[in-house]
Amino acid sequence: MLTLGLGTLVITLQDPILKSLMDGYPVMEAVAIRSVVALPIFLVLLHRMGGWRVAFHGNTRQAIIRAVLFMLSYTGYFLAFPAMPLADVVALYFTAPLFVVLLSWPYLGERQSLGRWIAVIVGFTGALVVAQPGMGGVGWAALLPVAAAALYAFGQLMARRYGEDTSATVLSFHQNSVYLLGALVFSLIAAPFATAPGETGSLAFLLRAWVMPGGQDLLLLGLCGPIAVAGTILLTKAYREAPPGAVAPIEYMALIWATLWGFLLFSEIPDTASIIGAALIIASGLFAVTRGAAAVRGS
Repeated sequence: MLTLGLGTLVITLQDPILKSLMDGYPVMEAVAIRSVVALPIFLVLLHRMGGWRVAFHGNTRQAIIRAVLFMLSYTGYFLAFPAMPLADVVALYFTAPLFVVLLSWPYLGERQSLGRWIAVIVGFTGALVVAQPGMGGVGWAALLPVAAAALYAFGQLMARRYGEDTSATVLSFHQNSVYLLGALVFSLIAAPFATAPGETGSLAFLLRAWVMPGGQDLLLLGLCGPIAVAGTILLTKAYREAPPGAVAPIEYMALIWATLWGFLLFSEIPDTASIIGAALIIASGLFAVTRGAAAVRGS
């Protein structure tokens, strides 16, 4: 469990970095710099596994499709940063276990217990409480982390359907490669639609023109590379060593870290609706992963 706790802490470190720099750089530039820095790390890991050809063992096509889904998820998650507090983004992203339940029936044909369906309803009710559409809350921007959660969940279901015959390092290498290529291609296509200098918000974060980072900013953006590699490896190792029901409660520590970073670095204090909504999302997610899962296996 120490591995998971450390992985959860490490992976959240890139969130405050990108949130602090979101008004100066486009998200795709941040993704590209992160991926360039991470690439040599993955190449070293692949070399230790037997060479770069190892990356094309297993189901490469499905690995690349999953990587595209994860890039879309990754982008939507970070685009929510300009629109809402960090803790709200993470809380809404934790609807991912609920999407696993929701999508596993039509996609995998898996039967779900009544308790799990109730958990889905409760969890998405919590998401509505956090968003408070039409009531002065974060509103429709909440769709960004929720959509990110749905894409992430579908990518995980793909692994279950097609079999996990590819190592975590190889999967992460393909994800990093797709992130880099996707960021470059999207930036070229979107260049004519670049937002005006000084504009803020999620759309500006997506379409802002690339700029040369200063030394400190470049260091921070580059630091996201090893953070992502280390966090992914630690989390993958934890999930392979323990059942989901055991690791899920510790993974929700990410919400504690997000709240802490938001308070210390951005003076963000969750309101009552955010706390209640996050509690509903976490409770339903834990039920779906633990007790709900046991009920399905026993049916």
